[in-house]
Amino acid sequence: MNRIMYHLPSFVLWIVVFYFLSERSIFRYQHMGAGVDVGLFENLFYNLVHNAKAITSIGIDGNLHHYFSDHINWYIYPLSMLYGLFPFVETLLIFQAFVLSIPILILPIYKFDIFYQWLYPFIYSLFLPIYWIQIFDFHPEVVWIPLFFLFFYFWKQNSHYWILFFLSCLIAKEECALVFIVFSLVEWKSKKKESLWIGILSFVYFFFCLLLLSLLRDSNLHHQVPAHWERYQHPITALQNLHLFPYLFLFLNLPFLFLQFKNLFILCLIPYFLYSIFSSYEVNKTPFTHHSFIAVPIILISFLEVIDRYSRKSKLLFGGTALLVSTTLFFGFGPFSKSYSYKKEYMNPGVSVKDVSILRNLVPGKSVVSNVPQYLSNRKDVQLILPNRNDSAEYFVYYQFNTQLLPSYIPNGYQWEQNIENYIQIYKRKKID
Repeated sequence: MNRIMYHLPSFVLWIVVFYFLSERSIFRYQHMGAGVDVGLFENLFYNLVHNAKAITSIGIDGNLHHYFSDHINWYIYPLSMLYGLFPFVETLLIFQAFVLSIPILILPIYKFDIFYQWLYPFIYSLFLPIYWIQIFDFHPEVVWIPLFFLFFYFWKQNSHYWILFFLSCLIAKEECALVFIVFSLVEWKSKKKESLWIGILSFVYFFFCLLLLSLLRDSNLHHQVPAHWERYQHPITALQNLHLFPYLFLFLNLPFLFLQFKNLFILCLIPYFLYSIFSSYEVNKTPFTHHSFIAVPIILISFLEVIDRYSRKSKLLFGGTALLVSTTLFFGFGPFSKSYSYKKEYMNPGVSVKDVSILRNLVPGKSVVSNVPQYLSNRKDVQLILPNRNDSAEYFVYYQFNTQLLPSYIPNGYQWEQNIENYIQIYKRKKID
């Protein structure tokens, strides 16, 4: 009975956060506020379910490609089975909300202690990156967050289950291997044999990922290098474009009063720091996207490891201050503020949910190019409209947002066919005699 009562506060908090993350992301999707990546993964899962191929035309250069030419994430296969059972985008968003909120239930397992029962789950539930990750579409690599919490728990418990969760973390995304390479160095003194095994396996797996990323690229390319390599070709230019990086640093670290930097464990984020700062793409330097997923468990664990060494009074002081700072940031920059919806209209509340239903049922089974492919991704072939490209899809579908005019660019070879509700325009590819 005591165990049940101990976990009751975190369970109630988890229900609230899980519901909130699910409801807000579904609301955003149903009001035309979703980004393109959710369409990428639905299209990928659709092709896995119906064609047994891990291919999509959304992402990279907009042409048909194997997903592993973009990123290496083995969880796409079990997730495609989930999508096969419940073929809706909402399924993916609910799953992601579950994954992001479940650490609230994991933290009390770490130690039978009032701080782990109340304080730390609350601090995690107020951590803004998990809300930005959820609103920034869907990405299967977020499974890393709860899996790493579980890996570290069993690692500290000297339980062999750490092996299972290490392997589970490793296959979440290619850069996870870099984290474990540094982890093996940090933990070398305490567990040499295990650290050596982790380091070698992670090193080998990382180069295996680079090989896959290169081999599965388009064979017509002159240079078979991994996707996104262009982001790191101009490091000096990237260093000159750091206006968003301070926000990334502050939003990730300020809630924990920078105490996590007193723990060597934070060094595991050196790879994340390097590929963020040397990327010439702003998306890697901002806290408003999913790219911060890899930092979430490491920062929180580093903070817990430091604060656990303090006296009870110091724990109350620093823990209470961290909770106050987290609460202030949450209400100042979180879901209750317009800044939560980065560079977009706040949730597009004026858009009818009917629009999504119309788009989802347009020209079923036909290939489509569109400015909103994330709402037409329940088919084999769908592409994002890009200028200066010869599109061959059967239809061009244009969705006119409230702030937009008529399409400024119509692909060559398409003629107008019909308007739906005056703001959904359908163009059909001309037949060549």
